[in-house]
Amino acid sequence: MGYDGATVDGATFRSVLAQWPSGVGIVTTLAGDDRQPHGMTASSLTAVSLDPPLVSVCIANHLPTRGLIADSGSFAVSILGKDQAEIGRGFAGALAAQDRFRGATWQVAATGCPVLANATGWVDCRVEHAYPGGDHTIFVGHVLAAGTPRVGAPLLFHSRAWGQLADPLPAAIAIPEQPPHHLVPDAFAPQRESTVLAALAGAFAADEAAEVCLVEESNAAPVQVRRILQDAVVIARGRHLRVRLRAHHGLGLVNALVAMKSGVSRFDATSDGAGGTLRTDDLAYLAAQLGITCARPTIH
Repeated sequence: MGYDGATVDGATFRSVLAQWPSGVGIVTTLAGDDRQPHGMTASSLTAVSLDPPLVSVCIANHLPTRGLIADSGSFAVSILGKDQAEIGRGFAGALAAQDRFRGATWQVAATGCPVLANATGWVDCRVEHAYPGGDHTIFVGHVLAAGTPRVGAPLLFHSRAWGQLADPLPAAIAIPEQPPHHLVPDAFAPQRESTVLAALAGAFAADEAAEVCLVEESNAAPVQVRRILQDAVVIARGRHLRVRLRAHHGLGLVNALVAMKSGVSRFDATSDGAGGTLRTDDLAYLAAQLGITCARPTIH
């Protein structure tokens, strides 16, 4: 049957596209002769070419940003991390335009456009092409400069809501017999997040093949464990990351489950729970209940 000119209705189209998760970025440009910063939240950043380096953003024609990018000939995009949802909401319209840049640190890129100083990544672009795209304009930018100020888990937009990555459980975990190369102490204490992540990155930088263990010393809430491990797993990038958790009042097993959901598959545990550490038998039992294979030290 041939195409008869019919088109999908808008509500159905939006509903389908809402099922496609994307990252979240702040598109910035400059306004007027005095080149005042202007920005909006967008999820339409797309890589177009590696050589030359090109990206595209799609801006609705009714938005002021569309005309400002066309007039200035430049734009930048700052990619948000999981802890920057409030910044995204502010630029999505929760704040007046003149207030959106307050409360965060911004840097001036090569084009003069502002980029978020602690974004997980940013690109600064000169407009190369502008194409009509229905009720949007597709701007293709030549990337003049780029940066990754920090490594971390991304902020996601899915089904018209802000979210984070939800990792599946691993198929197997291990309780290695050999000690790790490096320990990061008190890794899950509140207010130590930046110190812990810097220590983790430093250990891997010093020894690419190292195994680094994050040690829980003060009793940590599952939310804090999740917060640290989301970024720690990204920093590890497939290298050996291990965690040592405390058993305290059964919460250690909850934290172990959180760690597995965050992408950790290697744990320190002891047969007798010495020092309050999670017991090997308890961790193996949890893994069995979840259908996860557990490789544990051989008992001599």
